[in-house]
Amino acid sequence: MGQLILCKTKRAENPFFVESGKVNIYSLEELMYYVQSASFVTRDDFQNNEFIEWVRQELQLSELADILQKKLDEEVGLKDFFIPLEAANGYLTTSEIQILNLQLQKFDHLTGLEAKKLYADHFLSLGQMILAIQAYRQILDNMDFVKKEQEHVLGDIWNNLGVAYALLWDFHEAGRCLIQAYRFNHRAESLKMAVDAACLGGNENGLQELKRLFQANEQSIEREQKQVQDLLQQTTDQHSLSERKKLLQQWQKNYLKMIEG
Repeated sequence: MGQLILCKTKRAENPFFVESGKVNIYSLEELMYYVQSASFVTRDDFQNNEFIEWVRQELQLSELADILQKKLDEEVGLKDFFIPLEAANGYLTTSEIQILNLQLQKFDHLTGLEAKKLYADHFLSLGQMILAIQAYRQILDNMDFVKKEQEHVLGDIWNNLGVAYALLWDFHEAGRCLIQAYRFNHRAESLKMAVDAACLGGNENGLQELKRLFQANEQSIEREQKQVQDLLQQTTDQHSLSERKKLLQQWQKNYLKMIEG
């Protein structure tokens, strides 16, 4: 059952659309409820002229809009920007406001891309792989370009998308994503996991492609390949088919648990 929110301030005829949360807001009370319960909030969501004009025109709160405009001009943080909004309605208690301010302070330095990644990471941490994949794909599908200083974040999005596929035992797609991850974040862990995924999926072409793409890392790729293949070979040489299968499945589970962390 949904929660009833009693609105004491004016309800807007036209809502404000929060892009990162894909939600429409019609009042200050709904705004506070959303921000309090959201997995993340970013400066890009609210610290802009569009939101301030919505407060001015739709909520007819000109004085509040003037204060927010001043805050925007002063380039304050997310927490300080929300203080006038918190004071303008009585939806939250004092203790809830204190908790909210701590949350806002935590998100204050996140870019929009980082916040969206955090949202998708939340599904991954809960083991909801399909939702995580959908969230990561939505980020990637709706991104026109990324600044140079944000490429490592893009790489980590590809990395975690690869992890999600690996946790579904789709090692071919996991390897493809991890290659993209290493292109952008240059993390040794991403390259290592790409090799592991190729070995686990029996993708010899994928291993050759890794060596071709990252020739400077060929020795480290071959070392990781040998280590994984030796481990897989041990299960082949020492046990019956049924036992080998059990051991391989257990090793795969341990591997997946490791890359999830």
